[in-house]
Amino acid sequence: MGDVDDHAIVIGAGVAGVLTARALARRFARVTVIDRDALPEREPAFRPGLPQSPQIHAFWKQGVDCAEQLLPGLTRELAVHGAHQLVVPRDFLWLSPAGWFPRVSGAADLTCSRVLLDWILRRMANLDERIEFLPESEVTGLVATPRGDGVRGVRVRIAGSTEAQILTAGLVADASGRRSNAARWLAELGYPAPSVERYDAGFGYSSRYYEMPDSPARDWKAIYIQTSPGTPRGGVVVPVEGDRWMVTLLGCGDHVPPTKDDQFLDYARSLRSPVLYEAIRRAAPLSDAQAFRNTANEWRHYESLDRRPRGFLVLGDALCRFNPVYGQGMTVAAMSAKAVADMIEGMSPARIHRESGRLQRVAAAQSANAWGLATGEDLRFPWTEGRPPGTMVKLLHRYMDHVVAAGGVDPATCRTIFQVFGMTAPPAALFAPAAVARVAARWNAAAASSPLAASPPPAPSIA
Repeated sequence: MGDVDDHAIVIGAGVAGVLTARALARRFARVTVIDRDALPEREPAFRPGLPQSPQIHAFWKQGVDCAEQLLPGLTRELAVHGAHQLVVPRDFLWLSPAGWFPRVSGAADLTCSRVLLDWILRRMANLDERIEFLPESEVTGLVATPRGDGVRGVRVRIAGSTEAQILTAGLVADASGRRSNAARWLAELGYPAPSVERYDAGFGYSSRYYEMPDSPARDWKAIYIQTSPGTPRGGVVVPVEGDRWMVTLLGCGDHVPPTKDDQFLDYARSLRSPVLYEAIRRAAPLSDAQAFRNTANEWRHYESLDRRPRGFLVLGDALCRFNPVYGQGMTVAAMSAKAVADMIEGMSPARIHRESGRLQRVAAAQSANAWGLATGEDLRFPWTEGRPPGTMVKLLHRYMDHVVAAGGVDPATCRTIFQVFGMTAPPAALFAPAAVARVAARWNAAAASSPLAASPPPAPSIA
């Protein structure tokens, strides 16, 4: 393949795409990131390729740490531009289906708008002379190697041109998100489509920005009221850059939240605790409410294909997307990019091309724990579309009910819950003998407590 081996192409300039570009730039002389949108340069701005950007996004510590290793200084740069670093649930009023969680240090979460994060990521990646961005350009297909056993580039319609051009590369990585055409492109080359797992609980979101009045009595930095099958309405309040707060209302089934001003507040008032409504009822809206409804979990199993071309990789939401209510997508994207970077350490571009199948499996493995958590929770809702839960899933639901209830009265259990939720600990941590013993010991105490009888717990006196 000659000089082609020293060039990689990444499709999509979102979180997965930019971080993957940085990972590949360690081993390729050039990396080209292609995106259909005009990419804002002077300041953060909405773009059509990120339709979910007006909604709340969580970036858990595990993801932030992976991104920081790929883009050193990222956390500092985000903080300079107003991002907030929260400790969950210490800084929250967090109402689980079983009651209020104690305000202990569990996991770190970085909150800012998605447009700010994307802008900072691109700006920092642009400092790497090996990476170039090709905006307003659309990939229309893959180009096969002469022997037909791999991919050697893409057909792309570049801004200002009416005809597609061929860009050659030693590796093509598709990180184009939910609208990925990878399955169709592979079919055009004679490869099978991946099997698809899909679970859809019918969640919907409505979000808007607010300016909050100053309040010396406010001892929290964020609020989260969770949904459950019995109470399928919830809401989140978090601080973002620019002295703004983002408020997201969420619900599923017949309870998707509205976007009209008066209905937005009425929905907030209908939640099972008044704390969120009281927080925003005197706040000044800074934007209209924006809806988002495409929230299914979907895993396209490219890693399981019996036949797949060399030199092609699928990442991010193009591979596996999650119900956004669990805040896992950006963290898993960063974990996958870091896993790619680690695996290709010391490899030549030609070897990366040959071993792209193994690389695909390593990248996909980063989704496994988050997928189990997201789909397991969504399967609690009887209307969820997808393979119904079996006996094992139902038993896990029962055990997790006791875990969450114990977490409301036992700080150690609460801390472990959020370490798992924030992906700094595996789900197995909740099944370790010591964890099971704590759950059993707290079972009666949790069962005796009344989840809404008391006010939310106050902030701890010592951070």
